[in-house]
Amino acid sequence: MAQLLLVVLLALAGLTLAAGAATLLLSDHGFNARLNTRLGATAAPSAQGLAGRLTPQALHLLTRWGEATGKGALEDDRRAALRLRLIQAGFYSDRAAEAFFGIRVAAALVLMPIALLVSLPLGLEGSLGFLAPLMVGANLGFFVPNILLDRRIAERREAMRLGLPDAVDLLVVSIEAGATLSAGIQRLVREFAELHPVVSEQFGILLTEIQAGASRADALNRMTKRSASEEVGSLVTMLIQSEAVGTSLGGALRVFSDELRKARYLEAERKAAELPVKLAFPLVLLIFPCLLTVIFIPVGLQLLSTLSGMAN
Repeated sequence: MAQLLLVVLLALAGLTLAAGAATLLLSDHGFNARLNTRLGATAAPSAQGLAGRLTPQALHLLTRWGEATGKGALEDDRRAALRLRLIQAGFYSDRAAEAFFGIRVAAALVLMPIALLVSLPLGLEGSLGFLAPLMVGANLGFFVPNILLDRRIAERREAMRLGLPDAVDLLVVSIEAGATLSAGIQRLVREFAELHPVVSEQFGILLTEIQAGASRADALNRMTKRSASEEVGSLVTMLIQSEAVGTSLGGALRVFSDELRKARYLEAERKAAELPVKLAFPLVLLIFPCLLTVIFIPVGLQLLSTLSGMAN
């Protein structure tokens, strides 16, 4: 009976966790679809319709659960910090913080019975044998979503770093051809929608904020917070200073693009220099023992055969 109850709780928590993850992903896609519509790009109608049908109901249930279980943890500075991390990960929904907290609780509920079921063959007895697996599963459930969130932020930061030099080159070509910065950004958003989607998304939000009436400096500073990238911060600082001083924007962007490419080249050289050191460990621990085994086992067998023949 107890095992059946655990299975039922596991199934319910698993369904809730799946609904929460789908809610965040669908809300993210819904935001991108609205952004593409605003900028005149095309979006996938089937996925957009699916997000429109499923996101409101699932998000409503999950956020209510997140608000109920996250009393005190989703207030003031803590909520603002979590909200900023979710924005950096690409989740722009107003209730993403509550939904993420609900996912953490659902993950804890999923892993608690799993940890208890895994510990049953170990033969743990007493209250400690019952509570310890539950505590381990609950802690893992609370920490794993944070780890996945940090990984997504790092992936988007790396995508922004890799795509930024190409974006700056396109801005240089557009500005030197006589276009304004806003027109260059609009072309960048359209051209990079498939090649560098993260770069296209960030500059699309920037363009939308400027068109909505925000000052260019404020919109650029908000893009720096969203991307959490040092390269974007340097680009924003250069653009703001260039506008304030009145220098040539095309020339400043060209110099900045050259610096980015030099930095990428130096990073590639550094990784190439580290490669022999990193290869030494698998060579010593894995490949050399196999080679020694292949070489010396036949010799040893031949030696044993010779010694046994001499003994006879």
